[in-house]
Amino acid sequence: MPVCDIEDTNKNRFQRISRPISEIKDHYEVVVIGSGYGGGISASRLSRGGKKVCLLERGKEILPGDYPSKLVDATEQLQFDSNKMKWGNRTGLYNLHIGEDQAVMVGCGLGGTSLINANVALEATPDVFQNDNWPEKFRNESSERLQKGYDRAREMLKPNVYPDSYPPLAKYDAHQKSARYMHQEHNFKKTPINVTFKTPDSGVNHVGVPQVACNNCGDCCSGCNVGAKNTTLMNYLPDAFNHGADIFCEVHVEYIEKTPEGKWLVHYTLAHTGSEKFDAPTITVSADIVVVSAGTMGSNEIMLRSREKGLSMSSMLGRHFSGNGDILGFGYNCEDKINGIGYGDHDPKGLEPCGPCITSVIDMRVPGGDNMVLEEGNMPGPIGKIMAPTMALANKVWGKNTVGGLNDITQKWIRQNLSKPPFQGAMNHTQTYLVMSHDDARGVLSMHNNRMQINYPDVGKQANFQTGNDNMQKATEALKGNYVKNPMWSKMFGKDVISVHPLGGCCMASNATNGVVDHKGRVYSETSGESVHDGLYISDGSIIPTSLAVNPLLTISAVTERNMELLAEDYGFTIDYTLPSAVRRPHDVPKLGVEFTETMKGKLAVPTSNKNTIEEFEEAERRGTNSIQFTLTIRGEDLDRMLNSPAHRASMIGTVQCSVLDPAPLTVVGGDFQLFVEVPSPPNTKHMVYSMTMYSKSGKPYYFHGYKVVKDIPNPLRIWHDTSTLYVNIYAGTTADSEVIYKGVMHIEMFDFMKQMTTMKVLNAKNNVERLNALARFGVHFAGVLWESYGGVLVKPQLYDPNAPPRVKRPLAVCKPEFHYFSTDDQVTLRLTRYQGGTKGPVMLVHGLGVSSKIFSTDLIDVNMLEYLYKNDFDVWLLDFRVSILLPASDKQSNGDQVAQYDYPAAVKKIKHVTGADSIQAVVHCWGSTTFFMSMLAGLQGIRSIVCSQISTEVVTTYVTLLKSMLRLPKLFETVGIDSMTTYVDTTEGIVGRVIDKGLSVYSLVEAQGQCNSSVCHRVTFNYASLYKHDQLNQRLHENLHELFAEANITAFQHLAMVVRKGHLVNCDGKEVYMQNMANLDLPILFISGAENECFLPEATKRTYENLCTAYGPDNYSRKVIEGYGHIDCIFGRNAHVDVFPHILEHLNKTA
Repeated sequence: MPVCDIEDTNKNRFQRISRPISEIKDHYEVVVIGSGYGGGISASRLSRGGKKVCLLERGKEILPGDYPSKLVDATEQLQFDSNKMKWGNRTGLYNLHIGEDQAVMVGCGLGGTSLINANVALEATPDVFQNDNWPEKFRNESSERLQKGYDRAREMLKPNVYPDSYPPLAKYDAHQKSARYMHQEHNFKKTPINVTFKTPDSGVNHVGVPQVACNNCGDCCSGCNVGAKNTTLMNYLPDAFNHGADIFCEVHVEYIEKTPEGKWLVHYTLAHTGSEKFDAPTITVSADIVVVSAGTMGSNEIMLRSREKGLSMSSMLGRHFSGNGDILGFGYNCEDKINGIGYGDHDPKGLEPCGPCITSVIDMRVPGGDNMVLEEGNMPGPIGKIMAPTMALANKVWGKNTVGGLNDITQKWIRQNLSKPPFQGAMNHTQTYLVMSHDDARGVLSMHNNRMQINYPDVGKQANFQTGNDNMQKATEALKGNYVKNPMWSKMFGKDVISVHPLGGCCMASNATNGVVDHKGRVYSETSGESVHDGLYISDGSIIPTSLAVNPLLTISAVTERNMELLAEDYGFTIDYTLPSAVRRPHDVPKLGVEFTETMKGKLAVPTSNKNTIEEFEEAERRGTNSIQFTLTIRGEDLDRMLNSPAHRASMIGTVQCSVLDPAPLTVVGGDFQLFVEVPSPPNTKHMVYSMTMYSKSGKPYYFHGYKVVKDIPNPLRIWHDTSTLYVNIYAGTTADSEVIYKGVMHIEMFDFMKQMTTMKVLNAKNNVERLNALARFGVHFAGVLWESYGGVLVKPQLYDPNAPPRVKRPLAVCKPEFHYFSTDDQVTLRLTRYQGGTKGPVMLVHGLGVSSKIFSTDLIDVNMLEYLYKNDFDVWLLDFRVSILLPASDKQSNGDQVAQYDYPAAVKKIKHVTGADSIQAVVHCWGSTTFFMSMLAGLQGIRSIVCSQISTEVVTTYVTLLKSMLRLPKLFETVGIDSMTTYVDTTEGIVGRVIDKGLSVYSLVEAQGQCNSSVCHRVTFNYASLYKHDQLNQRLHENLHELFAEANITAFQHLAMVVRKGHLVNCDGKEVYMQNMANLDLPILFISGAENECFLPEATKRTYENLCTAYGPDNYSRKVIEGYGHIDCIFGRNAHVDVFPHILEHLNKTA
């Protein structure tokens, strides 16, 4: 069957065995950390022994068919750990650790490194176990117990040699040729590999997992998409699931703690939930027994961090680290075809078989031999193309030609230069070698600044590495190729080496003076002697105290099988090894879900009554001296059920910090979140309910119940308050029937809410369109208009039809933004967004009333002002001040004096502080311009030039606008209870709204230059007058005006109306406090007006311009009237980048 067909069918055949983390319990008999050979075996055997097991894996569960097949997919699965930093995908499948002299590659996912190794199942030779590094009791016991472990591992992993019935493999034949040339033909043999070569008759294997025969694709080490590779995900892990183990993925274990009661606490964080953005404490799960099996790198890191946190153990932790003497090399551009590149995403039709990664070995672990193994390998398909130029370069720098004949050299040149890689030419004639040998196991793993360090000085200078490279060069001579050593193993890189088989660091030893665990894997509890921690085990490659000179998986498996048998004997239970095992419980069927993380903070007090009125909660908050804070990850496994069923249930997991309950954070598992719960009164009200049991370190429970009040028809001024306020009761027990011991109120801080919006993600979406749709559905349902402001990559759903799919924004031609939040002296939080396009500026762009900085950055036109200035090397800062529809502050009433006095001084100070500039430039529009000139006249400092759009110190309006101000319509609206003037309208508009819209359409026809059928457009015109010429807007922007316009508070309108009536700048009470300070405007200013501006006539800027020229001379001042433009279309008109922006640029360049 072709690979592509298998991948398509596999996505339906395989079922997940991991469970949502929200289903984790607070306590288990056994917690196993890791899911490779150590973890998978431990979970399987202890579950078979009747123990309730929880397995925690840091990576994802990846099923066959979902592994990378292209280079771009593979690069997204990379993560890197160096001695100084971490970067890449935190749960990426391929994890490279870069240390001093030694690097290590391991796997990350459910199945651990078994997902990406070659699955070679060779035993270590008996003499290895007589090394003095092994515990005396291990060395002296009968070999039968370890051999039994080998046999049991083989029974589960099902290793096979490459069948004679399969097609011959060129790389195998070439390796056999090398063995003969090296006089090692007697040591050449096929390798047993954990690969299925015959599809089971029933279609499922011995633990009920579907498997098919290997198709020779060669992609074993990028992840088997066929389902033929016998990773632990195909056997031990589903066997554990069959026997009741709970398996959880994307759980990063930080450290282990022992409680005074003798229980074990496993501290962990959740990957990709956003909890790290809130500096949330670790979550814990307790256990009677903990088996640390996170692989050599993971187990050492967990134990090192645990020791730093106070867990007593041997000082030998991190010592005796080994890279297993791994040596990598290549026979490049050989005489014969090798076919050593996996298929990847290529159609296998017409390609010769590559075969499993390793199929043969030259085994030199014989008396008088070099005590190493030399295996052939291949390169997985996803990296095939990039390896062609990489190998060509490596050959040029480090390659050694093993033949000298003219014909051979000519043929090599042709293969390298005239063939199409990777399935033709030099790459298709390249043999990959892997040697495993004996190093001295003297590497050291340690912790520094919470990062694990690898130190193995001069490991590559040990004699075995030269011997191994000599052997690989001889093997290449037989094939008439160029030998290319691992480039890291060169003088240029200090003879560094890389290992795919790290061992040691938590080594077995006879006592704590010499090792970390005893012969059973029990962790020593002191720095000397033989005392151990009851119930704490390590069982994986980290306990192997020496290199093995062979692929270690089978030995790690055998030692783990042995140790689990001993554990069962010590605890008095029996492991049932009967096969086959069958699925005994249903698999979870993934549905479209949603997840987000939320932090809230508040105050609690002892209740004075048993009432649960809002007044009682608020009174407790005022009295409260006890702080409480939680960080919860809320996860809905079924989005449709959440949004459509009355209960709207989701689960919660996280931590609560409340010192009055416990000095340490309390853990929440199995919490319950109900989105909108009906309540009997008051009418048109629902509750958003949080219910959860919190557990202290000692296991003492407390019950938490809280609710938010949600109105069906929200008051715009209370939207933020309602969405961000939680009324809380704390009970001394596990239910709401217990005694209420504390009461209070919790709030979301605005910064935390904005972070929360970035944590929202959709689970199990089939594609990006489904993800975006689901995210918009939930975001609007959960946070309403607040989601629209802070919802990340999505814009609002089409408000003409709320059920329409969300519009996906085009990417802007700018860098990633920097967000700078700051507070004014009157404690209002504002936002500056920086796009550093160059060294000119900095220039601050200031929006008008009822809009936001989006008018400068909208993707609805081809080139916006932000992109234009950015392209011209400006450091651009978008200011969202207190009337911005993106800020919660816009819900509160404010006047222009407040903006002038507080917002601009704070913004200028922030920009100057971040950039180090002495002064800034400003482009200001409409209400932003009005208030900015108020601020300048009041003494604003640090401004060196201004571009003024439409209005400054003098105001000249149309008859209709003047009539509105003279009639005092804003004051009238306030009197009848209208707090804001909005442009929002959609297809769900009520009958009153529709009547208003009909009237406005008639009004707008009179006031504007033409008629359109957009209710949003009509309301914009009514609120502000005609703001734009329709001819200057493109259709896309006109259809999405709702993205740019929203509520504007009445108080600001009242102040603007006062200015209109006076004809120049005054304060909100109509007093003359500004115009006497015109000398403050003696600086370069460009005035821009739309020739057809029907909101503020061009005469307004003309008056100010002429007054300033008369008073201070014309040198600093210029004015441009833009023909064919109105008001705000000068900012987002479809051709503004041609007709308007060049004038702005010319002015700014003069003072850049």
